[in-house]
Amino acid sequence: MAGSGLDVMEGGVLVGQIFDFSEIEKSEKTIRKTWSEFRDALEKGMFTYDEVEKAKSYTFLKVYDDLFHQHSGIEHKTIKIKDLKDLLVGRGTILGEKEVPDYERFIPKKEFIKKDNRFSPPGVEWLYLALGNEADIHECSQAECRVKEGNRFGFCHYSFDDSSLELKLVDLTIVDDISYEELNSRLEEYGQKQVKKGIKDTIALGYIPKLNVNKEEFIKLFKEWCVNTYTKLLSEQIFEPLCENDDKSIMYAPFQTMAQYYISLGYAGIIYGSTVSTVGRNMVLFDKNVAHPTGKIEDYIL
Repeated sequence: MAGSGLDVMEGGVLVGQIFDFSEIEKSEKTIRKTWSEFRDALEKGMFTYDEVEKAKSYTFLKVYDDLFHQHSGIEHKTIKIKDLKDLLVGRGTILGEKEVPDYERFIPKKEFIKKDNRFSPPGVEWLYLALGNEADIHECSQAECRVKEGNRFGFCHYSFDDSSLELKLVDLTIVDDISYEELNSRLEEYGQKQVKKGIKDTIALGYIPKLNVNKEEFIKLFKEWCVNTYTKLLSEQIFEPLCENDDKSIMYAPFQTMAQYYISLGYAGIIYGSTVSTVGRNMVLFDKNVAHPTGKIEDYIL
């Protein structure tokens, strides 16, 4: 990104620059490049999905960890399960013609998990749920299961125990509905305010002074911008649908590494956008016992 050339000073100490955030495509390309390098290293066996410390030596996760963990940026996209109280969660599955479903049918079991999921490899019993209102979680679940017309479909709601309400989740959808222009505006407005102040001071003093800004305020605004922009790029550009010929074990490996990274930080799950549904969101819980099936099992034909 190009700088404006205006130094940000506090007490005569350079702390940064007021940036021009208009060249978002360059940032996107940079993140996508480091993501590709990250995925290539996994494919070449330089590290495995569960070797988090080795993964941190690669640019994508090294920068991510520095921004989100070391500098507490992850707080901007952390929620707790109790924050989902106004939303519904559920899980669906395609049923056999003569199958009689019970709650066990909706609980993941490793012997039936033969393929890679986005955040977990085969055999890992993590709980994937749809999140949203009543209509959305049904539509999202059906899309995730690749339901076709004429399929018999089972759906079950889930609930959380009180003991799980304080568990933390990483929300990768926090800025999905906010444009890049909106993300940039607050920081740009702050920069414009400082420029106007500089012009006023120049007229009063008769010379161009260094811009003096509140360092903590600037860093807070800049970090918030970084977190939101990085998260939006991650959600929009990396969480993209796979083609039929894509190797899921390769394409999903970076996501699986990110899941292990979040686990290492004490998170209980991830909220993320669906790649196959325009409504609802998805949630993966690292402990399948955090949520439980509840209510009547729905059984219908699409």
